[in-house]
Amino acid sequence: MATTIQNFFTRAAAKQFSRDFLFRVRQIDLIGGISFNGEDDLVYARTASLPGRNITNQTVNYFGQQFQVPGRSTYANAEGYSIEFYHDEDCELRTKMEAASRAVFNNETSLGAYGMPGEESVINLVQIDKGLNDVRNVELVGASIREIGDIEYSIAEGEGAILNFSTTFAYHFYRDFS
Repeated sequence: MATTIQNFFTRAAAKQFSRDFLFRVRQIDLIGGISFNGEDDLVYARTASLPGRNITNQTVNYFGQQFQVPGRSTYANAEGYSIEFYHDEDCELRTKMEAASRAVFNNETSLGAYGMPGEESVINLVQIDKGLNDVRNVELVGASIREIGDIEYSIAEGEGAILNFSTTFAYHFYRDFS
């Protein structure tokens, strides 16, 4: 069957399109027992992404022929997965992020839980539909905090803009619970 405008229209109307705002950060559980619940805490992500996944290629040469063999899986941004959050007025979210960072390594005591994060350290991401129903649940496994970004204030020329800050995490791999 040839692809026509009518075929496209019929399928698009039946399947619909995902929108750039139909995405939620539902839960973040980090080393040190620090947890962020998107239902209870003000954990409104301003921007986030659904991570990609790659299978590395292994080339096998034999008798003048090249064979392409799948290798291991990799996650392109696993060492630097960033989420930008809205900054709440009472600084609760940022304070919890800082506590999570200090749980990994505290520069005052030189102590911390800087070992390998396990399955209890996760970030739960949810793609939703227009009715706010879950379409797909993805869990970043072995998550740990890496960087808390600056918060930029414009004291002299501020206009009352809503502030935000980014936090960068690392993770081992992701699971799909769809």
